[in-house]
Amino acid sequence: MMEGSPSYMKKAGVPKDSDLIDLLFSWSLEDIKNDHLYQVEKIPESFQSVQHYLNSFVSPLLEETRAELWSSIKDISRKPFATVISINESKPYGRRYYDVKVDYLRNRYGDDDDKEEEVYRALPGDIIVLKEPLSDLQGGGRAWMLGTITEISGNIAGGNHFKVKTSNDLGVGVEAKHGMHKSLHIVFLMNITSTKRTWKALHMLRNLEVINKALCTHSAPVVEETCNQCSVETNEDWAEKLGLSSMLNESQYKAVVACISKMVCKHKCFVELIWGPPGTGKTTTLSILLWTLLHLKCRTLTCAPTNLAITQVASRVLRLLLKQSSCCCLGDILLFGNKDQLKVGNSEFEEIYLDYRVEKLAECFGPVNGWKRCFTSMIEFLEEPVLQYQNFCENDLINEKATSSKDIEVEVEVEERKSFLGFVRDRFKSIASPLRRCVSTFCTHVPKSFIKEHNFLKMMSIADSLDSFESLLYQKNLVSEELKVLFSEPKMAYSASQTCSHTPTMLYMRSECLFTLRTLRSSLDDLKLPNVMNKDAIENFCFQMASSIFCTASSSYTLHSKSKAMEPLQLLVIDEAAQLKECESIIPLQLPGIRHAILIGDQCQLPAMVTSNVSKEAGFGRSLFGRLNHSKHLLNTQYRMHPSISFFPNSKFYQNQIMDASCVKSESYKKCSLPGPVFGPYSFINISGGKEVPVGHSLKNMVEVAVVKKIVEMLYKACNASEENLSIGVVFPYAAQVAAIQQKLGHKYEDHGSFSVKVKSIDGFQGGEEDIIILSTVRSTSGESIEFISSPHRTNVALTRARYCLWILGNESTLTNSESIWKELICDAKFRHCFFDAGEVQNLANFILKVKTELDQLDELLKADSMLLKSARWKIRFNDNFRKSFVKLKSPETKNSVLYLLLKLSSGRRPKGICVDIICERSSHILKHFKDGKLYVVCSIDIVKESCYIQVLSVWDIMPLEDIRKLVKRLDNIFETYTDDYLNRCKVKCMEGMLEVPMSWATSSDIVQYKDISKTKTGKDTSAGAFDEKDYAVMVENLVLPLN
Repeated sequence: MMEGSPSYMKKAGVPKDSDLIDLLFSWSLEDIKNDHLYQVEKIPESFQSVQHYLNSFVSPLLEETRAELWSSIKDISRKPFATVISINESKPYGRRYYDVKVDYLRNRYGDDDDKEEEVYRALPGDIIVLKEPLSDLQGGGRAWMLGTITEISGNIAGGNHFKVKTSNDLGVGVEAKHGMHKSLHIVFLMNITSTKRTWKALHMLRNLEVINKALCTHSAPVVEETCNQCSVETNEDWAEKLGLSSMLNESQYKAVVACISKMVCKHKCFVELIWGPPGTGKTTTLSILLWTLLHLKCRTLTCAPTNLAITQVASRVLRLLLKQSSCCCLGDILLFGNKDQLKVGNSEFEEIYLDYRVEKLAECFGPVNGWKRCFTSMIEFLEEPVLQYQNFCENDLINEKATSSKDIEVEVEVEERKSFLGFVRDRFKSIASPLRRCVSTFCTHVPKSFIKEHNFLKMMSIADSLDSFESLLYQKNLVSEELKVLFSEPKMAYSASQTCSHTPTMLYMRSECLFTLRTLRSSLDDLKLPNVMNKDAIENFCFQMASSIFCTASSSYTLHSKSKAMEPLQLLVIDEAAQLKECESIIPLQLPGIRHAILIGDQCQLPAMVTSNVSKEAGFGRSLFGRLNHSKHLLNTQYRMHPSISFFPNSKFYQNQIMDASCVKSESYKKCSLPGPVFGPYSFINISGGKEVPVGHSLKNMVEVAVVKKIVEMLYKACNASEENLSIGVVFPYAAQVAAIQQKLGHKYEDHGSFSVKVKSIDGFQGGEEDIIILSTVRSTSGESIEFISSPHRTNVALTRARYCLWILGNESTLTNSESIWKELICDAKFRHCFFDAGEVQNLANFILKVKTELDQLDELLKADSMLLKSARWKIRFNDNFRKSFVKLKSPETKNSVLYLLLKLSSGRRPKGICVDIICERSSHILKHFKDGKLYVVCSIDIVKESCYIQVLSVWDIMPLEDIRKLVKRLDNIFETYTDDYLNRCKVKCMEGMLEVPMSWATSSDIVQYKDISKTKTGKDTSAGAFDEKDYAVMVENLVLPLN
């Protein structure tokens, strides 16, 4: 393939400049289903040119879009939908554009409206399906077509209005002529806004300075560079200049200083990487870095993959600024994006949010209630308060005559308001309130660099002067007439003989306010403020003023259209860079002016999500942070996890490069917990009695759900007793398990200030931390792939969220047999004595048995390694016939009784009165049957080879007394093949007090089970030790099962 020719063009013959939506609309349903619609090649590690670089992402992006669309269509029955009320051609926009009105959005089919948790809100960029009727959405039904919402017109008369572009022409007069809208529905599949922005970024060639730096045309590691043209200032020089050593540890400090020393260069491009493992203060380091860049007047754009990540960073920088000064000017920092997705409402970062700022500035700069009107009103009032009072009295007299029919009380109130003092107080308050608001808006939302330092100080001064003047006006001993005389001549000199003791201060404050207001009004008049009637002008003003801008990488696309209205940015900072697909980072990298980039992340945690396996194999989820072969500034001290928690992830994922801070190693680093070693700082709790249940594409394990709920309840009681604040995180790999525990917990712990519980998936918990984490692994089926939870990145995230305690619930057998990272974790837990069997924890063992009874899952305990039998003196082998018969038992009480009997037998107890020995006729082997109600459990003693030869208890079946004889005859056919030595050893009894315990022999004894090769089904002379349990089961199946 020729360089610069993307592979998708070869496959599909699409023009290079094709619009993504048109491409998507060109797909048939068969195309959407086709995993090989586009020729997707692996994205290389290095690139020959910018065009080669950009084109490498095109086909994987198309394939990923196709896979996401197909996934949404397959799940269409769960997607939000609405009924179309009207649909008409939107003529100014051309063909296939329609104005659509729907009734209201529902979250999913079949749900009652009251059950919906949160109604979906349509957005521009939504991909929709237009289809009729609704009942056919999950089947074939009539034809359907795709569409996309291009504009939201809002809610009008109870309906939602959209502008929609469709894949095909709907025809003319859909509403008027045919009334098709009555059965037409819109289903909301997915939003494609971010994908469209990435697509456009891949097809633009703008600022390529940093991108050229990132091509890595040679695969060799990048050698650290310096600029020969910049003044020779070492990192030590910058360290002394910045003076941040008291705020950061050594590795954080070195990372910040090294980045800043290169970011000021105007001759070369630099890309710096900061590696921040969990708990190492990555966000702290980043916020101080941004705070420092703000003081250095470096125009910086900070991006992150998600809205949550970007608001966390913006909040931390905001807190640093407010900590510096309570009267801090915030006009230098700006956050923008979707208000709902950022969750701006009443948040701590509302003051820096673009829409909020535009609203405040529009009010402040407005002609009616704006700053100029407020300043003028207060100046006029302070200059001529008596004249304004006289005008008020004249107007009041006219109004009084017009309302002369009112009662005496009203007249008395009017008389009181006519006093000069009352008028001055009321008038001042009514003017001062909007004036203070305008001053506050200026100080908060406009940078000092724009309004000038001296004006900023005057604004602070006028705010204090107004407060002082108001305090003087509301003193108790003021006399109205004396005050009127005092204010009658603005420039009169006061006399010490005047009776008003507050005259000097009053006149001084009045004069001070007037002087400051006049000076400020004159200075502000000289500022080039935006046109208040033009919202875009105010937005552009905000972008131009801010030197530190925050948004998601996708939202940064907006800045391409603002580039002409604002001074170019200099530096791009990407937080959580390892979670951002490399093609998405191209959006901000091409912004005009960007010369340097700082990427902060951790490639050992979860990467970006990719739906398509084809795109995943091509490396589409890889980040720029992960690809660049640059040296990284490692933050090497963790402050979050107790050392017992950090030990395994540090050794497994970070090659023991991370140190534990002294604070987490302290004896006092602990929180309210539960008694017993099982609830120490770190433990793996083996729950072998769980059962995984498929729920759609997900899984749940209700036994682990119940245990989690029990532990949370225990913690709640302990927290109340200790009166400590405690935060709990309950983490699962599967969405179905999340839903199950949320249903069990309900809203019980939502309103407890000192005790909080968050339930999330592992992926949802990335970036989070809590005092105690309970991790449920869910899986409990041996032999099946556990690839999803075995991902090292996902496991790393799950293991590094806890501060004080991490308790892992899982099935040892399933996880160990998976030959995954979980096997290593369990081995490590055992080595460090942090492994516990739930069956050995009394309160948990009894609880699990009760839960298993309620769930009718007691048959899951019929395993030698189950929590019930794992630690028993006697190993028990269950025949399939017994398992089948046990499952058929209808009464939970009967099942419990049988399990209790087995528990007694495994412990060595042999209950008298319910046991009968049966000697087989031909083999003379002994069978035992134990009575349980109306049924009998049939057992025999056999020998297996482990570390030695040892007796075991074989449980054959549970049945009525009348069926035992037939079973004995069939089993006798098996036992007849055993050697006399084997049968005699089976009969040997070994007693410890009242308990019968299994007899054992050294492996040198060479116990042979079968008399002769010809008498074995396998055709081998098999010793007891070599006998395969599967062969044994097959033989029993053949000899024991009744013939029909």
